[in-house]
Amino acid sequence: MSSEFHEEVERGEQGGRVHRAVLRLRAWSERHPALRILHKGIVIVLGGILGLAGLVMLVTPGPGWLFIFLGLGVWSTEFEWAHRLNLRIKRVALRVWRWWSNLMAERRHRRALAKPPRLAPGPRHLRAEPPEDAH
Repeated sequence: MSSEFHEEVERGEQGGRVHRAVLRLRAWSERHPALRILHKGIVIVLGGILGLAGLVMLVTPGPGWLFIFLGLGVWSTEFEWAHRLNLRIKRVALRVWRWWSNLMAERRHRRALAKPPRLAPGPRHLRAEPPEDAH
């Protein structure tokens, strides 16, 4: 499970169609000062709206943290401080994910060892049935 999370993070870092489209839009807006100001204003407003919506969703039903991180991600396209904060949060999230995965694996291992010896540890569909004594 841990490797799936790392693979997903790596795929996100590589960028995709949306990332390329944002880079093209930014390059296009650099051509004229008015477009640059408009682009930066849209980024500020959109990131702020997403962040505020995330804060509201922390106390109401909804994916609050997701929207907070989306807003921060939008801001990180224009502001270096937001990009650094995003990288720091990603490092902490990966560290917490590894810690949690290791904790759960250790817990599963301890539970498997604590079971009666006639049961084989592991998923039920892979367990071998003990041979029955023919009396």
